[in-house]
Amino acid sequence: QPVRLGDETGAEALHPVVAYLSNAAIAAPDLAARLDALQAGGAPVILTVGLPEGGVPQTGQRPTQRRIDLLAIEQNAWVLASRDPRCVVVATRTEIDWAMKHGQMVVWAPSKIVLDAVDGPKGAVGDAVALALWLAEQMAATQLELHGDVSAPAGSRVPVTRVDP
Repeated sequence: QPVRLGDETGAEALHPVVAYLSNAAIAAPDLAARLDALQAGGAPVILTVGLPEGGVPQTGQRPTQRRIDLLAIEQNAWVLASRDPRCVVVATRTEIDWAMKHGQMVVWAPSKIVLDAVDGPKGAVGDAVALALWLAEQMAATQLELHGDVSAPAGSRVPVTRVDP
């Protein structure tokens, strides 16, 4: 059962587990088992990814580089979705909420939410773990689970768990 907590309006809010998957975790033969374990926890799952292997075009301008990096992350989200039919790529908060309420495993395509955010992520969007942590905080996640050889920035308001690579 999804973890549900009531709010002041009486509506129930879902509190997901946000999981960051490194490129090695995406390509690993045990990907399906990792996703099984995430689903077995009972909470909705939002998967996040970083930049793809091989780098991305460099513009030398911060605003355009931010957009290119976000698009590259979205391409990597589609790579993950191609590896497991449970993964549904979503771009908006409405899509995330709908998918969670319907038990779908979400892969976050960050451009829309990040670019529309009034109080968006502070660092470079290429720092995918910091981006995942920002999403976890925005979603009031129960935890951020890191899959791969990565670490979380200090000062998280969401508990961070490392899963061995």
